[in-house]
Amino acid sequence: MLSNEFQNMNNKELYNLAYEFLLTKEGVTEDLIKKHFQPEHNKPKDINTIYQRLCETAQNKQSSSNVIGGSIGGVDKLKNVLFDFDPRAVVKNYTKLDSNKLLDKIITELKPNGKIRRTSRSIWPQFCQSVIDSAYFLTEFDSANAFYEWAEFFANDEKAKPALPMMISIEISGIGFPLACDFLKEIGFMNFGKPDVHLKEIFKALNLIDPNENSSIKQDYQTLKLIDKIARDNGITSFEVDKIFWLIGSGNFYLDDIKIGRNRNEFTEKVKSTYPQSSRWLTT
Repeated sequence: MLSNEFQNMNNKELYNLAYEFLLTKEGVTEDLIKKHFQPEHNKPKDINTIYQRLCETAQNKQSSSNVIGGSIGGVDKLKNVLFDFDPRAVVKNYTKLDSNKLLDKIITELKPNGKIRRTSRSIWPQFCQSVIDSAYFLTEFDSANAFYEWAEFFANDEKAKPALPMMISIEISGIGFPLACDFLKEIGFMNFGKPDVHLKEIFKALNLIDPNENSSIKQDYQTLKLIDKIARDNGITSFEVDKIFWLIGSGNFYLDDIKIGRNRNEFTEKVKSTYPQSSRWLTT
């Protein structure tokens, strides 16, 4: 459990320090930071667009976007083999065991660049399975509104909230808990952050989550709760908290193609020097 003894530093000070830290970097302005405080796309209004967003999320597994989207000119090109991203049409044409059949269709129709590895652990076969699973998952909903009503039931309840990305990760192969959170925040659920590796490493270095926890799902859960706590204490969205710490860790202001380098270690050392006894994780 987290210690209640925050000696000298609270979550407002932590967030403000992170925000000000970014502003010390060359080329970084408040306008640039705030530009990244909104999803790249508008909230999907139909189930087909939600399906496309799930496909985009699936390609982000372990930075697979160059292998998937990069080799076919973007995930949107999949509309030619996914019936304009119609999940019901996909389900009619592919069983859950047809990932190889879908991959054959992609190779024939879209002709991806590079070598296509076809082992069960390779990127393309895993991606195709995620695409098929996503279609089957979305056919459980009659419309986008039906999906949102289901998702909001969990998202609007702080205690039930982590169950939403957990259920999505169970339904769809290849989309784990962090990617499910990423999918939700990018379709407009601003009260979700992603327990990304950059955030987890920063929070572990500061002992804000248990650095000795071996279970990845427990670390994801701790990180999600911490993101929410920082957001509540600052009166902002979890999306904003996610972006601030992700931008520090990745250094990638992707909307303007500005890269400032990874700054995790510099930031955590700054926090430790400013608040040398800021927080402790209780292991007993």
